[in-house]
Amino acid sequence: VPLVDMKWSQIPKDIKEQIWEAVDMAFVVGQGGKNSVLTYAAKKWKDFKSTLTRHYILPYTNDREKLSQPPETYKFIEKAQWDAFVASRLSKDFESVHSQHAQIREKLEYNHRLSRKGYAGLEDELEETMPGVEIDRSTLWKRARQDKHGNIPDPKVAEKAKLIDELQKQVSEGKVSVYGSNDVLTMALGPEHPGRVRGVGAGISPRQYFNLPKPQRMSFDDRLKDSLRVLLQEETKKMEAKAREEALRMEARTKQLVEAEREHFLSQLSQLIPNFDPSMLKPRISQSPKNPMSDKASCSGGDGNIRKKKKKILPKMGNIRKMKRRKKKKKMKRRKKKNKKKRRKKMKKSMTT
Repeated sequence: VPLVDMKWSQIPKDIKEQIWEAVDMAFVVGQGGKNSVLTYAAKKWKDFKSTLTRHYILPYTNDREKLSQPPETYKFIEKAQWDAFVASRLSKDFESVHSQHAQIREKLEYNHRLSRKGYAGLEDELEETMPGVEIDRSTLWKRARQDKHGNIPDPKVAEKAKLIDELQKQVSEGKVSVYGSNDVLTMALGPEHPGRVRGVGAGISPRQYFNLPKPQRMSFDDRLKDSLRVLLQEETKKMEAKAREEALRMEARTKQLVEAEREHFLSQLSQLIPNFDPSMLKPRISQSPKNPMSDKASCSGGDGNIRKKKKKILPKMGNIRKMKRRKKKKKMKRRKKKNKKKRRKKMKKSMTT
């Protein structure tokens, strides 16, 4: 993906398709997760540019020699793209945008400590360590701001975490009721901001989280089994389509073999029967039904004349064998006669001598 300053919507479709194919080959995702994968790719693309800016460009604004080549860690970046990216990050327009984002960042009061695993990874961990317990977003929000020892260093965050514990206790005792977006986290932190939901991660809108029925929580194994089931169904469909194509090929091949056998049979009949016309029999054979009982039924009906003609033209296989035997007997008789004549001649010669 190029580093030049453009929006994700301006990235060519073929590049996005390559990203999706690479992820689909490496992981069990399914076609339904394509939009989510590309949305996450857009975020990682943006984060990558932010990393390059913060660690490899802004610290060396006074040292242009270090900015002349791409970083050693990212040697795959082409020099032309790197130069264009550095120029865009040192422009006045970017300085104003960067300062605005820095001011917004300073206003964040409750920073999480999740690093790369995100809320989804944290939820998977809690499901393993707290089986059978419903994990709501207030629990995720609080756990996301604890250190590895379970402590909350920031006093402002610790105060909100204590309030969350009190509200959860009141809800379990029935003193406080929650409904819709007015849950424990909203009571502790205030109303939600439009377009996003706190404590659940990116990509989930308020309408999706609060207005739709929540799906049953699935463990990692269940999600993997579900993905494998979808993949198996897709592979089964492909195999069935391939089997149908193979069956059609076999059927066509069988028809060709049957036709060749018919032609061979007709050619034998033409040799055995004098004045035999194969054209009179060939249409009848090609129109014969698959079911032999239906053939008998059709012959016993109004097709009697054709059946009689067929008897006259086409002798039975037993008659053909009889004709062959007769020919063999005639040959044997001829040979015997010749042998007798030879013997008589020998006898005459012997008598004369």
